[in-house]
Amino acid sequence: MLNSGPDQSTFNRGQAMSTMEERALARCGSESLREELGKGASPEVWVRFPRQLGDVVFALPFFGSLQREWNQVALEAQVRLRWVAVGHAIGAALFSEANPDYIAESLTESGGRGKPDPLQLRRRWRENRPVAVINLSQSVRLALGAWLARVPIRAGDVNNHLGFLYHHQFTYRDLPVPIVERFRPLLVQLTGKDDLRWEPVTPDRFGGLGGRAKLAAAGWGGEPYVTLGFGTRGDPKRWFPEEEKWPALARLLQARGLAPVWLGGPDERDLGRRLCAAVPGSFDLTGQTTIPEACALQHGAAGIIAVDTGLVHTGAATGRPTVMINGVSPEPLIYPLGPLAISVRGAFLDTDGRPGEGGQTAGTAHRIRPERVLNLLLALMAE
Repeated sequence: MLNSGPDQSTFNRGQAMSTMEERALARCGSESLREELGKGASPEVWVRFPRQLGDVVFALPFFGSLQREWNQVALEAQVRLRWVAVGHAIGAALFSEANPDYIAESLTESGGRGKPDPLQLRRRWRENRPVAVINLSQSVRLALGAWLARVPIRAGDVNNHLGFLYHHQFTYRDLPVPIVERFRPLLVQLTGKDDLRWEPVTPDRFGGLGGRAKLAAAGWGGEPYVTLGFGTRGDPKRWFPEEEKWPALARLLQARGLAPVWLGGPDERDLGRRLCAAVPGSFDLTGQTTIPEACALQHGAAGIIAVDTGLVHTGAATGRPTVMINGVSPEPLIYPLGPLAISVRGAFLDTDGRPGEGGQTAGTAHRIRPERVLNLLLALMAE
C-alpha cells in the first residue's frame, strides 16, 4: 500500500493493469538500457516531471522504483547513471537542492522562460546524448527534442497525441484511478516489474537544510512546532473565513505546547503576515523559503496541517503526521501519500442552519472546526 488513507481499498487498477497487459510483449526498458549502455551510450537519464508540486510528489514512487532498477542495471554495466530532473518551477523546484547522487542536475522553467528548445537540446545532446528521456508531462518541446536527437529510449504521456515520438507510452490525464497509480503501466514497461513504492521526502535526498536557520532567525528556540500551509490558488480549497479559522487553530496548538510555523509561497506573504500577527509567538516564513527548505522544515515538524495544496503532499511524503483540510478535491484520486496522513472535509450540507461562512459555498472546508483538525493531528501524533 502506498498510503494509509481510508480510500486506498477503493483504488481501481483495472485500466492501468489492462494497459500493462497490452504492452507485456513490448521490449522492457531495462533490457534496452542494458544494451545501449553496453554499446557505449551516455549514462544520462532525463525525466520531465508534471507541472504542479502535488503531482510531482505523486510521481515520486514511479521515479524511485525506476531509479532503483535502472541504477542496478547501470551498476552491472560498470557505469553510473546521471539523473536530470526537468519541469516547471512550481513543482520541479523540489529537486533544486537535491543530493547530486539522487538528482545530478535540475532544470526548471517559469513564466515561459527556461523551456527546453528542441534545437538547443539537439545541439546539447550532439556530444552527450542521454540514453533515455522520460516525459511525465505533456511537454512537446522535450519530446520533440528527444526524437530529433534519436535518444535510444523515449517514453511519455500520450494525452497530447504525440505517442509516435515514444517507444513506451502511458496515459496520465482524466483516469478514474489515483494519480500515483497512473504511472504504474509505464513503470512496468520500463523495468519489467510492478514495484510501485512510497518514496519519502527527506533532507538527505532533497536538501533544504537552510530552512531551519531561517526558522531560528525568526525567533524559534527549538520547541516542537507544527507547519501550517494555508494558501492555494483555488478558492474552493481554502479554509474560510481564513483570518478566523487559522488563528483559532494556531492558538489551540500553542495551548498544547506546539509552535505554529506559517509556510507558503511569495504570493501568500500578505495573508501570512496577518495570520502571524493575530497569533503572537507564531513564526511566519511565508514566501521566505525555497521548496526544499519548506520540505525540510516539514520533515522536522511534530505535525503538518494544510489545505489541498502542494505543501500538504510534500508534508505527507516526509512521513510526519499530516492533516489535509479538504474542500472540494476527490479524495480517491488525490489522497496524500504517507503513512501518517489523513484527509478531512466538512459536511456536504449545513447542519446548523447557517449559510456558508465567508460566502464560500462551492467547497465544504468552511464547515470544519479548528478543534476537529487539532484532535485529528494529535491522534496521528500519538499513533
